[in-house]
Amino acid sequence: MDKRLIFIFIAIVLASLLFLPLFTINQDKQPLFLSNSLSISPTIEQVKEQYESDLLRINGVVGVGISKCEEKPCIKVYLENESPNLKKQIPKQLDGFKVDTQVTGAIKAQPQQ
Repeated sequence: MDKRLIFIFIAIVLASLLFLPLFTINQDKQPLFLSNSLSISPTIEQVKEQYESDLLRINGVVGVGISKCEEKPCIKVYLENESPNLKKQIPKQLDGFKVDTQVTGAIKAQPQQ
């Protein structure tokens, strides 16, 4: 066999090995280059929306918002009282965002005039 043909054959094999991961099938049966294999971190708004209803189900939680903690965005959970038992139920972070608590007391809607 001609040395040039051997070189071309080896080059094609090596090149195909380099690009093989792009076309490997994942568990969803989609080529990897079409899937979301590079996950994008959720925004703080998405994290708040995802967990807000769960947090509000905790007895003593009266609100959930977005604030800044140490110059970084954080989830603010407003509490009716300073109960240590209540604070234990609040996570320290959600999806990488710090969770901070603040006691506000009961929050009631004002009647419309």
